[in-house]
This record gives sequence, structure tokens and C-alpha cells, in this order.
Amino acid sequence: MEDGTTFDVVADQRDVAKFEIQDFGCSATELSSRFATAYRFMAWSALSRRGETKLKWSDFDAQCVEVVDMPDEESAVPADAEDPGPPAPSEGSSSRSRGSRASR
Repeated sequence: MEDGTTFDVVADQRDVAKFEIQDFGCSATELSSRFATAYRFMAWSALSRRGETKLKWSDFDAQCVEVVDMPDEESAVPADAEDPGPPAPSEGSSSRSRGSRASR
């Protein structure tokens, strides 16, 4: 940020989806054409979602001087991501006992 503040944040699909529906956004398949805006917006979205910034998007955008992708952390899971639960049983086999019901 302009004031020297740095953040470490991992954006996820919620942030990508939020970017895609902005007037200035684009689909995830076209992110490379707007990567600077996309990365800044997704960083802001993730930080806002986690309560780590109170800045409005326009203020964050004006103060953000650099966002970098951290490819060595591709598999990182955001701290606020929900646990997806156990994997679904493979087709043709069932591990549920009678009368049990899965809920989410």
C-alpha cells in the first residue's frame, strides 16, 4: 500500500466470482487481460471478507501500489474457507448405514 502496509491474503472462488460481475470485470478465463485490476480487486475482496480492511474498493484501489501472485502457494486454502467435508462415496458403492441422511 502507499503507506508501506503489506497484507498476505489468499483469494478464492468467492472473490473471483465477485470480480467477474463488476462492470470492469471479466470472466476468469480472461483474467490475464486485466490481471492488475483483477488481482487488486480480489485482494481487496478477500481482505474485506475477512475483516482485515474497512476501505471501500475505490479507496483501496487508489492506495494499492502492488499485488503479486504467489505461485508457490497455489494450493493454499484461505483461513475462512469452509471444510468441504469427506469425499463423496464412489459410484456403485455406498458406505451409508440404513436410515442415515447426509446434510450440509
